[in-house]
Amino acid sequence: MKITRRGFGRVATAGALGGVGLLAGALPCPAIAQRKVFKMKMGSPYPTTHPAGSRMVEVCDLIRQETKGVIDIGAFPNNQLGGESDMDSQLRAGALEFMTTSGAVLQTVVPTSGINAVPFVFSNYDHVWSSMDGALGQYITEAVAKYGIYMFSKATFDNGFRNITSSSKPINTVDDLKGFKIRIPVTPLWVDAFKALGAAPATINLPELYSSLQTKIVDGEENPLVQINAFRLYEVQKYCAMTGHVWDGGLTVANAKKWEAIPKELQAVITRNFEEIAVKQRADTFKMNNDLAAEMGQKGMAFNTVDTGPFREILVKSGFYTTWKGKYGPEAWGALEKAVGTTLG
Repeated sequence: MKITRRGFGRVATAGALGGVGLLAGALPCPAIAQRKVFKMKMGSPYPTTHPAGSRMVEVCDLIRQETKGVIDIGAFPNNQLGGESDMDSQLRAGALEFMTTSGAVLQTVVPTSGINAVPFVFSNYDHVWSSMDGALGQYITEAVAKYGIYMFSKATFDNGFRNITSSSKPINTVDDLKGFKIRIPVTPLWVDAFKALGAAPATINLPELYSSLQTKIVDGEENPLVQINAFRLYEVQKYCAMTGHVWDGGLTVANAKKWEAIPKELQAVITRNFEEIAVKQRADTFKMNNDLAAEMGQKGMAFNTVDTGPFREILVKSGFYTTWKGKYGPEAWGALEKAVGTTLG
């Protein structure tokens, strides 16, 4: 019998935890044999046209199949359970068991969870994943734990590097942002950054973004290409400046009390599946972000490259980094500077 790598992992896990191999008809662990069903929900702001949304639906199905329905996580992509801030509150209250959330949005609950979302700190993906799967991710894991949230430290989804779009003009320089009405998520860190750059930011939740752009409540927004495509923002935006000003990802988190109530052997199954799907989702997003400029260009969106040096210089001169170092505190800021290998500010 040929055993695949995934199959071998399941056999090894079952053998170690329950003394039972995954042979035909066998049950993988004692908790499954007992047939106590854990029926739960997992929310996401991402639609299924985004790899983070489609892979979340997939992983819930995989966990349900592997545990023979004992772990039954219903997947709710595309803000079906409310906006991201609403879901963060639901998670803390225990009304929602699992979700993916941007640390920058969660920051309204956990002040240091968005430390990775400080503008212009990551230069490339190697830099991102060595930090988020390493010491910086562990710091965030420990920070959110103090607020009743369990984080899967090596299962962060990728959303990509954020870029600025506009319906009225291309953004080439800092001067182009003067008075520019731009939608920002409910994230004080990014609001302060764009104020320092001279823009006029407005916080609008993702479900209302398309209509806000369509009705000119705001002139532009900023998102990774995969997000711009998933929500068809190219229909209401003409220009995209490739600023890459922030790397953004989706932390995979759970309500800590609900998580602790799950037997350890089933926790191991969930964790392994989340980590495996995160690797696949990151590859999906990386490929899409590399391909989407050409694809959306054919749909009428004009792209321009940007020298981001002057943008970062403005943030330094305005005191943005100094202010946020004070807000985060020396421990969080030190973890960030250690991860990115430079002194900020």
